[in-house]
Amino acid sequence: MNKLFTLILFFVIQNVFSQTAPEIAKTSINSTVSIVALDQISQPLAYGSGFIIDDELIVTNVHVIEGCNSAYILKNGESKKYSVSGYVAIDKDNDLVILKVSGLYGTKLSFGSDTPPEIGEKIYAVGNPKGLNGTFSEGIVSGVRNMQTNQVLQITAPISPGSSGGPVINSSGLVIGIAFASYTSGQNLNFAIPIKYLTNLKIKISTTIPISTIKAQQKSTFASQISPNIKEGVVVRNVDPCFGCGPTMVFFSIKNNLPYAVSDIVILILVYDATGTIVDYNEETYFNSNYTFYTNGNSIKPFLARSIDFNSSDQHAPRVILKSGYYVKARVLDFKINEQ
Repeated sequence: MNKLFTLILFFVIQNVFSQTAPEIAKTSINSTVSIVALDQISQPLAYGSGFIIDDELIVTNVHVIEGCNSAYILKNGESKKYSVSGYVAIDKDNDLVILKVSGLYGTKLSFGSDTPPEIGEKIYAVGNPKGLNGTFSEGIVSGVRNMQTNQVLQITAPISPGSSGGPVINSSGLVIGIAFASYTSGQNLNFAIPIKYLTNLKIKISTTIPISTIKAQQKSTFASQISPNIKEGVVVRNVDPCFGCGPTMVFFSIKNNLPYAVSDIVILILVYDATGTIVDYNEETYFNSNYTFYTNGNSIKPFLARSIDFNSSDQHAPRVILKSGYYVKARVLDFKINEQ
């Protein structure tokens, strides 16, 4: 009789504290924000996600903002930009940072237990990857891995490009981890930082320090073993300046890592001198969806790449001025996702 009572009590407790997936999605998506890190000329350097843990405080991964000059926050469904005032606590070993964002208020997410979750436990990953704000995916905890002196949670819920720093939530609506990385050489291998590291960091909150002081560091304990998923959904590859082409043409290819076709891809070409100072730039939009004369189509299909070069019939390589000792970098500023 006692065993039967205990079993009934267990299921009653589970039903009281468990939430449905739509309930969890509604709360967690509203609490999850997009982060845009900017360089010294206020151009996008990296994208990531974060979530509200208190008034004017959000948490994200260090690798999302390291090396940037400034950053701003976008709440889901809003166009207002909230400037990041600085950081108030940082744990580089565990890739966690708490940011101060003046004027940012919203639903705060509560933390779960510091005890590692059970393998097989249902979880949800939330993020705001570029172009797909409010991404909500379901999975399970598939492992708790020891990485030298740290632990990571292995989960089956996908971590999309740009979702680093988003919350991983259990069926009670509590945060049990922070999305960190995907292992690109494996299938369905995604990782999160256990909540215990954030719990420890939160009690160390202090004065606000500019985020520009967070320089790019050697890889952390986590990052030395798992490559952080900081790449954007669309990336520039094979950048190749053509010296001797008059005003120098820069050839490159654009790779689409998303499961959707993309168009209206804005590419920024930056020219640096030998001291690392920007001396020229070129910004152009490729595969413009408003144009109908492209012989090869005005989009890049899912998981494919297309080249921009001199021989392209409708996507001409950009021109910049290069001298001896100069070098070039390319960056994706924006793109449009074609979900149909």
